Formats: sequence, C-alpha cells, structure tokens
Amino acid sequence: MIVSDTLPRNSARPALVALGAIVVSWLAEIAAQVGTFGPGGELSLWGVQTAVAQSAVVVAGLVLGLALVGRLDLLARAVTLLFLLGAVLNLALWTLVREAPGLFATEARVAAVRGVSHLLQVALLVWLLRGPWRQWLRAGLVMAVVFLGTKEVALRWFPVDALYVFPDAEWDEAYTPVDVEALYAAQDRLMGEQVAALTPQVPGVPEVFALALGGTAEQSVFLTEVDSVSAILDVQFGSGGRTLRLANSHDHPMRYPLANRANLARALAEIGRRQGPEDVAFLFLASHGREDSFALDFPEAGTRDLMATEFAAMLEASGIGPAVIVVSACHSGSFIDDIAAPDRLIITAARGDRTSFGCRDGAEWTEFGRSFFDLGLRSEPDPRKAFPLAAQDVARKEAADGLTQSLPQISEGAEIGAVLDRLLAAR
Repeated sequence: MIVSDTLPRNSARPALVALGAIVVSWLAEIAAQVGTFGPGGELSLWGVQTAVAQSAVVVAGLVLGLALVGRLDLLARAVTLLFLLGAVLNLALWTLVREAPGLFATEARVAAVRGVSHLLQVALLVWLLRGPWRQWLRAGLVMAVVFLGTKEVALRWFPVDALYVFPDAEWDEAYTPVDVEALYAAQDRLMGEQVAALTPQVPGVPEVFALALGGTAEQSVFLTEVDSVSAILDVQFGSGGRTLRLANSHDHPMRYPLANRANLARALAEIGRRQGPEDVAFLFLASHGREDSFALDFPEAGTRDLMATEFAAMLEASGIGPAVIVVSACHSGSFIDDIAAPDRLIITAARGDRTSFGCRDGAEWTEFGRSFFDLGLRSEPDPRKAFPLAAQDVARKEAADGLTQSLPQISEGAEIGAVLDRLLAAR
C-alpha cells in the first residue's frame, strides 16, 4: 500500500527509547541495591510486577498532563528524560543512605530529601514545555499538579518492594494440605500445655507476662517473629516462662495454638488472671491489616479477621492490667483510638492510613519488627526509648526504597510510665 511509504521510517524509535529509559531506571534500582547490600540476591517477581505497575501509573499521568496542555508530542521525550533522571536520583539516594545515614535520621529530613527529588523532576517537566512566558507558566503549573498527584498515587498504591532480594528460604513446590480436623482437635491440648507451663506470679515483684501472635499462615515471617520477639522479651525482662504464643502457619500448623479470635480471648484472659498490679503485660501482634482490621488469616482453618472494636472488648473482658501493646501491621495505627487507656503504651507499625513493609515468606523480620525489636528493644529495654530508634530506622529504609512513609505511631497513657519505670528499675 502507498500509505506505508508515507510513514516516517523511524516513527517507533522515540517510543523504544522511552521504553529503554524505563528499563534503565529499574536496572539502576537493582544496581544500587547490589552496591549497598552486595551480591548474592535474586530478582523479586513481586518487585518487578509493582515496578511495572508504578511506571505505568507515572506514564499515564504524563499522558494526562501533556494532553491537558496540548503537548502530547513531547510524551516520548518526557518519559525518556524523567525516567533517566529518576535513575540518577535513585542511585544518588542509595549512595546517601550508605554513606550518610544520618541524613535520613528523622521524618523531617526524609521529607526534605524527597521534596528535593520531586522538585527536580517537576523542574525537568516544566523545562520541556518552554515557550511564551504566560503559556509556559500555565502549562508548567498543570504538569506539576498532575505529576505530583500521579506520583503520590503510584507510591501509595504500588509501593515497589525490593527488586533485588536475598532469599531466606527455598520455595517448596509441593503443597501439603492441612488436616483441619486434627488441627482443631489439638487446640485444647496446645493451649492447655502453654497455660499449664506459665510460671506463677511473684507478689510484689514487677514481672512481664507476654503474648506473641502471628496472624497470617501463608507467610513464614510472622511465625518467625513470634519466636524472635519472645526470645528478646525473655532476654530483656525474663518473660520466657510467662509467655503465650499463638500462630497461624501452613508449614507448622501445630507448633502453637491457632491465632484465632477464640484462642486470643483465652490467652488474654489467662494473662489477666495471673498478672499482679505491679506487673506488665507485653502483647505483640503481627500480621497484615486494613483500617480497623487485623488479619487472622488461615483460609483452610476458616479463621476470621480481628476488628479493632473486638480487640478492645477482649482486653476489657480479660482483666489485663498495665500493658505494652505492639501491633505490627498495615494501617495498625487505626487501632489506637479503640484500645488506648491510661495504663497502656500502644505502639503500631504504621499510621492508620499507611502501609508497613517487609511481609515476605522466608524473611526473618518485617521491616518494623526488625527496627523495633531487633534494633531498638534489643539495645534499649525501655519501649518508650526504643520506639524513636525504630521510627528513625524505618524512615531511613523507606526513603532509600522510595516508599511512602509508614509513620509508626506511639500512644502513652498517663499511668503506664510509672509502672514501666518500676519494672525497668527491678531489672
């Protein structure tokens, strides 16, 4: 056909160059992580999927913005330059994390660094639209608003997990169904054995009664955290003989009693019966979460999620006294209003409208779990002082990965401080 002879021979070249720039930005992320953590990892399929989704959202924003200002002819050039600039900025941020970690020590500093990065990207887009002054100003304002809005959507809904990860466990291709009848038949025995093994409370001596709960069966990190957190609490507070453990685990379904609502209510009640007025209950719950909802997820066992109001009612019914409650899950800050009390210290992995990170099968810790327990509480037994150490570490890691800040939260009741001070003095 004659039509084909009239088309520019190189009409596809700008699009291919733009696609190449997107791929280069992904490779820069991988190279930066290899430079920071060293070789030995592998590509994460989930990381690749989220990177593709995030890039698609950014490109869609560019299409919308350029269409609004009538400059779609700049699309390929804008994609190319923006993603190449992103690659350079990403490498620079990872280098700063490695060489100047103090720069990311506070949320304000993280926000400032992120703001500079966004400002440079907006400046690039505005420069591309150069033309008559008023027209340029109007078009630049539209592009800035659309781009920043798109970037927020991309970071919030498609947070890029590490493209380059270190596998902590081999994937087991063989799926073994759980014997649900045997699982439920064992619950009374499993709970009874733990309760019977609890060390009695010594009147007048401040002690810690602990509960560690992992809520999601399909990701081993939550079971691992149950064990790791229990061990740290034992080292810091001697709580090993006064610790109850609940966990949903497909790989080890009968290691501990199920993390379901019935077992949680019973565990809280058993602690409440034994806790003296000078004692502290340390409750740790880790899983996935949504606003006002904490995942107790074991599909084969038919478990149902825990709502914030339900947890509050369980705490009240249990008779538990002074308590430190750590909820590690996305949107866990939404629990604070329901469970806060004068004699409670509440710590959450994220603000009520934010996600937390690091929930991966085979991982040793979630990001918040590592920061608060393995870094913070292991070196500083006072949870009030361990929290800012953890919050700074979380902010640093999220800034390095270009993630929307999870913003861990803390709520201290008026009466819990004196109880914690007596407990820490007795150590």
